[in-house]
Amino acid sequence: MNRFSKQQGYALLVFVTLLATAAATLTVKTLNNAGTNTQIDRDRITAAALAQAKEALIGYAITFRDTQHPQHPLNGYLPNPDLGPGLNYPEGSAAGSSSRDISMIGKLPWRELGLQPLVNGNVDCLWYIVSGRFKNQYPTNSLNWDTLGQIDIIDASGNAITSNLAALVIAPGKPLDGQSRTLIDANHFRCGGNYDARNYLDAYNASDAISGQVNYFTGSTNNSRAPDTSNKTFVQASNDHYNDQLMFISVDDLFRAIIKRNDFSQEIQTFMNDLDFINEVSTITVSATGKGTGNLNCNHITDNDNQNFCNNWKEMLLLTRLSTPAAITIDSVATAPCSRVLIFGGQKTGAQVRLTNTDKTTPANYLEGGNLAVFATPVAMASNFSGASTFIASNPSADLLRCIP
Repeated sequence: MNRFSKQQGYALLVFVTLLATAAATLTVKTLNNAGTNTQIDRDRITAAALAQAKEALIGYAITFRDTQHPQHPLNGYLPNPDLGPGLNYPEGSAAGSSSRDISMIGKLPWRELGLQPLVNGNVDCLWYIVSGRFKNQYPTNSLNWDTLGQIDIIDASGNAITSNLAALVIAPGKPLDGQSRTLIDANHFRCGGNYDARNYLDAYNASDAISGQVNYFTGSTNNSRAPDTSNKTFVQASNDHYNDQLMFISVDDLFRAIIKRNDFSQEIQTFMNDLDFINEVSTITVSATGKGTGNLNCNHITDNDNQNFCNNWKEMLLLTRLSTPAAITIDSVATAPCSRVLIFGGQKTGAQVRLTNTDKTTPANYLEGGNLAVFATPVAMASNFSGASTFIASNPSADLLRCIP
């Protein structure tokens, strides 16, 4: 499958981010040189740095396939953090290979993002947590707009703020309790300090933790690695033991930008028209439960790009047989008679839930209106299916249909 040209708009976004970063760094230096120490000024610098980091990470996800791995679908991959000395990487680099689906904490990998170090109002570099399922190394088995991040956030009272984030950027406040930020490697002088998350992220003492939660992974080297693939809860609070400032990056933040690329729509189109894929859905036994695609084998697709897309996005697919060949409606036009109907369910609507395995086998969480009313497995209740042939970013929840003769 041919790949499409890079998006110039995203190159401009990165250029603007670089300019903004330089301006923010200069402002911090000016504040320090002038002896200015107002919290308002420093909070303003911190907010700007966090926003720039978020923009740069989304830009990385948008252009990952263009700049890193052309064989990957447009799926929102993010870099690993900078884990510091001992890994033979220059300061600001993303760490290399790591265990699949394991979340990680380190400093923001500014070099990987094409930036200068991003610092907060206290001239500390930003820290970064990436959900294991969104790491580019090793990539998870299936990544799409319904993939759940592994980061949850609570407030000072232990109440949930948000959940399933793809990533989190943290600006550490001034050292609290026993935190130590002494330099440990002269070759890592740009950000300085050390790489133990406990010395930067709160709370230092477990006895001071809110609802038992600290903003790092205990029990690992530099408190940087999750023990398993479960969600980790972080705390957004301001008190004697918490002064971190957090910037959320949701799964929707990533895919809201990705689906606007013209080649995202083209990628879906090319996959759904792949001859091996069409042959597969024409000949497999339609499953009698769920979405009808339980017997779909993506490995029967010989084109590597389309096979990768299938493995990442096949949970959007629904398949049913018609009791007798009949026309369906695609792009407001009646088709030739179809024996089967293939549907690519769009992004979930506000009423749809795709959290659990049960959710993801329930057609109502993918289809709406008339298509939901007639869809059944293995045989549809009627043939009056209707939908579009092409994904449109302005209507991402629309059902995409194919008539299978």
